Amino acid sequence: MSERIVETSEGRRLSVRELDPADMLDLIEAAGSAIAKDSAHAWLSYAQMICSVTAIDNVPVQMPATKGEIRDLARRLGTDGVNALVADAEAGTSHEVETSVAKN
Repeated sequence: MSERIVETSEGRRLSVRELDPADMLDLIEAAGSAIAKDSAHAWLSYAQMICSVTAIDNVPVQMPATKGEIRDLARRLGTDGVNALVADAEAGTSHEVETSVAKN
């Protein structure tokens, strides 16, 4: 699995990876009633971007399991972090960082 690093204007380093299909199912489940509204697509897109963060300044971030946890992660990222994620998505360019998974 590969991750990329997104640096915020305040100098924080966000490790980001694309969500896999199982992650997306978890996100949809966590969304609950949010996906029944007219704004479901926008909410899911925004939540997907937030949930793609796997670490903040090398401190691991667990995949949120509820809307409240997604909101809490968004607050941890703050406007600076979300702006950096949006800019990264719009640019479509990042430094790829290969992560290694220990083999058993």
